[in-house]
Amino acid sequence: MKNLILMIALMAVAYGQGLAQSNAKLVVKVININSSKGSINVAVFNSEVDFLEQAFMQKKKDAKPGELVFEFAGMPDGEYTVSVIHDENGNGELDKNFIGIPSEPYGISKEGKSNFGPPNYGKALFTVGNSNISLSISL
Repeated sequence: MKNLILMIALMAVAYGQGLAQSNAKLVVKVININSSKGSINVAVFNSEVDFLEQAFMQKKKDAKPGELVFEFAGMPDGEYTVSVIHDENGNGELDKNFIGIPSEPYGISKEGKSNFGPPNYGKALFTVGNSNISLSISL
């Protein structure tokens, strides 16, 4: 009897965890890569507090001219933003000039890129649910 109760409890926990995470896949196509220097870094953020500071998920590939595709499988339901950096010199960060303007190519999901100041979190948001999401981000 104890084994049956334990098995039912474990099944309920496993079922509950399955509900919290969808099987959605996020596909990020990075376009307009102009050189093979360095790497292309894609970061997914799931909160405004962590935006551009602490990624929820991230991937990196060697740069190549043209485009690269990044896939993030098993995305939990929620709201996200994506940033892309072409880290041309391989130092792991977006380099900026003396007045703070990025000197390496970068992109942000949706309409989050700003002409003046940092990217806009609210304009970069998209929602992941039960369906796969595809984004194209230009550098």
